[in-house]
Amino acid sequence: MSLPPLKQVIAAHQLRTKKALGQHFLTDPQLLAEIVTASGVGAGQHVVEIGSGPGGLTRALLAQPIASLNALELDERCLPILAQIQHIDARLRIINDDALKH
Repeated sequence: MSLPPLKQVIAAHQLRTKKALGQHFLTDPQLLAEIVTASGVGAGQHVVEIGSGPGGLTRALLAQPIASLNALELDERCLPILAQIQHIDARLRIINDDALKH
């Protein structure tokens, strides 16, 4: 994936976490890769990510040979960042919605 580093993207969009949304932005690619490995996500699987934020875990998931990734994100500030990832990887489907309402 040819995207700028996540820290740079967060800074460029002037994103700050919102306590009301319980946000935290993980930016360490190695840590994110370890989380994906620990999750057991495997080749050909369809994955749902709740609270994608600026896409740190999204990027790590898409680095795997998964079939598709549905990313639910409530915070509209993050949607343009996720759209940049979607432009590069069509396996990503962005859903602007609240997972707690379903």
